[in-house]
Amino acid sequence: MKMLIYLEKSAVHGGIEVFAEHHVERLRAEGHEVEVRSTPFSDPGSAFSAYDEIIVHKCSDVATLEKFPPEKTTYYVHDHEPICPRGYAYTPLKRNCSRPGGLWPCIMCAPACRNWRAALGRVFSQKRRIAAMSRFRRLVVISEFMKSRLVANGLDASKISVEPPKSLSESVASQFSHASFSPPVDLLYVGQLIRGKGVQLLLEAMSLMKTKRTLDVVGVGNMEGELKALAARLGISDRVRFLGFQDDSREWMCRAACVVVPSFWQEPYGLVAAEAVALGRKVVAFAIGGLPEACQGKATLVPAGDVAALARALDGEVP
Repeated sequence: MKMLIYLEKSAVHGGIEVFAEHHVERLRAEGHEVEVRSTPFSDPGSAFSAYDEIIVHKCSDVATLEKFPPEKTTYYVHDHEPICPRGYAYTPLKRNCSRPGGLWPCIMCAPACRNWRAALGRVFSQKRRIAAMSRFRRLVVISEFMKSRLVANGLDASKISVEPPKSLSESVASQFSHASFSPPVDLLYVGQLIRGKGVQLLLEAMSLMKTKRTLDVVGVGNMEGELKALAARLGISDRVRFLGFQDDSREWMCRAACVVVPSFWQEPYGLVAAEAVALGRKVVAFAIGGLPEACQGKATLVPAGDVAALARALDGEVP
């Protein structure tokens, strides 16, 4: 079968890109002829006829989305962007939002976006985007939580399949299960240093802990300076190391006594949590979005945003 994978270019090589790359590898291993494209076709009508199946992994532009032939298109929804103009499903007031997307109340949030013009465009094209998605033969999400979000936005539940990225976790587990890494690490955070990931809440929890354990932070982001300043104000700078980007983040997980996933935003799934669980690590996370599904009942979950509960859980999880 000849297949087209469409993945819009992104400045960040994150979970969507990794998922898509593994998807391409799997399809090629199954014997399919797969072409990957990141830019629109100048003549989509004739170009699309050459493919038996089209899989869209990311497409922010609604005009481009509308050009994919519904009868042969499967759309993978990895995050909140198709149904939230900000893409995060929380408001500028830092409150999580569970309302369906649309002109109201989304029009109030869009001006607070870094690229507010693009966000306003997504607000006004919301109905078109949902209509385009509803015509596709199949929609795929990575958690039951995300399925519920699509259904809340008017999409047909019978056309939505849930496919958690378990294959990634399984490959990680098989690669690292027999390896030995040192030296050991106490608490570990892996991910972007952005507000929705909740590292600021983790630092606050550390200041409340009875056990004076250390935290290694693996990742980069626009909050790094702010987080370092917060650690200093809380008096825990001597217990927190900011390590920046690390190629071997999974090796760090293997060394950790506990991997912490303090996400503030409604994670569509939570790949870090899933990988840490697959590696046999202790995991403490906020019970929000798709994280409970990613943890598969093998983690300590605390109420979302409850810093004191997070501190208590970390005191109990770290030996």
